[in-house]
Amino acid sequence: MSSLTLRKALGVLSKSSSFSVTTLTDRRKDVFDELKQQLFVEQQIESDLKKCLDSLNNREIVFLCGSSGDGKSEILTRSYEHYKHKCDFHLDATHSFAPHQSAIETLDKLFDVHKEGNRPLILGINTGMMANFSLEGSERHHNIRAAIDYFFNDCSNTQASCYIEGCHFFDFEHYPKFQFSEDKNYSNFTKELINKLTEPDEKNLFYVIANNDELVGHEPQIIANFKLLSIPSVQDGIITQLFKTRLMKDQFVTTRALLDLLYHLLLGPGYLFDNLFIGEENELVQRIADFDPASLHTYELDQFVLRYELGLLDPELDEFLAVLAQQHIFFDRNQAKPGDAASLIRLFSLLQSDDFGNKYHQKFKQFFQETLLEKYADIWHLHANYTGGHAQKMELRRFYSLELITSIQRYANRKAPELITNKNELFLGVFGSIKVTSPVDLKGDYDSILKKNVTKPAHFDAYLKIDNHSLKPISINLNLFELLNKLNNGYRPNKYDKNAIVLLDEIVEQITEQAKSSSTLKFYDGSRTYIAKEDDDMITISDISGVA
Repeated sequence: MSSLTLRKALGVLSKSSSFSVTTLTDRRKDVFDELKQQLFVEQQIESDLKKCLDSLNNREIVFLCGSSGDGKSEILTRSYEHYKHKCDFHLDATHSFAPHQSAIETLDKLFDVHKEGNRPLILGINTGMMANFSLEGSERHHNIRAAIDYFFNDCSNTQASCYIEGCHFFDFEHYPKFQFSEDKNYSNFTKELINKLTEPDEKNLFYVIANNDELVGHEPQIIANFKLLSIPSVQDGIITQLFKTRLMKDQFVTTRALLDLLYHLLLGPGYLFDNLFIGEENELVQRIADFDPASLHTYELDQFVLRYELGLLDPELDEFLAVLAQQHIFFDRNQAKPGDAASLIRLFSLLQSDDFGNKYHQKFKQFFQETLLEKYADIWHLHANYTGGHAQKMELRRFYSLELITSIQRYANRKAPELITNKNELFLGVFGSIKVTSPVDLKGDYDSILKKNVTKPAHFDAYLKIDNHSLKPISINLNLFELLNKLNNGYRPNKYDKNAIVLLDEIVEQITEQAKSSSTLKFYDGSRTYIAKEDDDMITISDISGVA
C-alpha cells in the first residue's frame, strides 16, 4: 500500500483498465479489487433485479439489456455469487466457445439448452443484439422473439422492468442515471460515485493514498484535482454539464464512460477545470466542450481576460491566487501563459457556488447561471406533476400563451412581417404578390396534459389544440426549448439550429394542415387586405383595408 501512488490507484477508473469489464474468475483478490469495490454504488436496476431473482419461477428468462459499458457484467457477476445455486447465468449473450458460431446461433443454442433444463436463465445482452435476435432468431424460439418484439413496441415508456410471457426485461434506458429532481440534484448515482471516490474518511483507500502523496509532494497537480473533485459544488457543476450533454447532445452516459471521465478529470494533462472542457481523447469531454464557459463573451469577462493578459494590478486577484496555490493550483501572473485567463474563467464557473478564498470568483457568478436548464426543469416538472390545480394551470397557461404559442407563431409567420401584431393568424403561403393567412385560435390543451402527462428524462410532451381539435403531442427537448426562447427575443434561426428547426417545422406543418380547413382566409395584397368567408356553399370576399 505504501508504494501505491494515487495515479496507480486511479487506474481502475480507466476504460483501458483490466477492471473496466468484470468477468467470472478465480483470480486472487488484491488491493485494486479493494479500490474498485470502494466505488460500488447500487443502482435501482440492480435492486429491482435482485427482487426479481428472489421470486423467479423455473424456466423463466431475465434479460438485462443496455449499451456496451453500462455495467451489465458488473451486476451479473455480483448476482451470480448469490443466485448461482438456483439460476443459470450467461454474462455476455454473444460469447461462445464455438468460434464458428454467429451471435444469433449462439443465442439459439443457449435457449435450446435452457428449454431442456428446469432453471431460470439470467442473460446479459446488448439492446441491438436483442433486436437482431427478434428478427433473425430461429423459429423454434418464436415465443421468445415475440416477447422481445412486444418489449420494444409496447414497453418503451416503462420506467421500470417489464414482464412478458415468462420473460423479464431490465433495460438500462428505463433506469436513467440523469433526470430532473426538485432539489436540482440531476444524478444521485454520479453524486454518490464521486463521494465514494473522494470522501475524506480513513476507510476510503483513495483518500488515504492521496494524503500520503500530498505529504511527500508527489504529483501535486493530481492532488489538486482530487481536492477539487471533493468539493460538493464542483461535483454538482460537473453533473450539470453531463446532464446538459445528455439533454442537448443526446449523449447516453454509461457507467464505464462516467468512470473514464473521472479518470480524465483527475489524470488529464491539466487541472480538473481545464480537463472538463478540453480532451479530444475522451468522448464525453468532446460533447461537454460546447459548453465551455471560456467561450462566453460579456463585457466583464472580456475585461478580466484583457486585464489579466496585460498584467494590470489586481490585488484581490493576487490574494485569490495565493489561496489557490495552497491547494497546489498555480498561476504565475509575472509569467502569464496564453490560456491562463481562460483556465481561470473555467475555475470561476466550477467554484461559483463555493465560498472559496476571498470570493473573487463570485464577481462573475451571474454569467454562469444555468437559467435555461432551470427554466426547462420547471416546465418539465409542471407537465410531469400536473393534477389540474388552479395554480399549476396558471403557470402552464403562462408558458403556453406567452412562450410556446408566441414563438411558434413568430416562426410560422416569419415571411409575413405584417402579422407580427396579429397573434391569431397563421401564414399559409404566397401566391404571386398575395400573402394568404388563416385565423387560428391556438391554445394549450390542458385536459390532454392531465390525461397523458407522460414525461421522459430528456423531454416532455406539450399539448395544443385549435378550437376543439387536439393536435398530436409535441416533444420538446432542451434544444427546441432554447430555440423557442431565442425566437421570442427576435432570434433568426441558422444552419446550426437544424436539429431543433426540424422539430419546429413538424409542429408548424401540423398546425398549418389544421388551419387550411378553416372557413375563413385572409389575403394581403400590398396595402390592400381582403377576407374570404365560406357560408352555405357561398364564398364572400370583403375588402377590410383600413378596418381596425
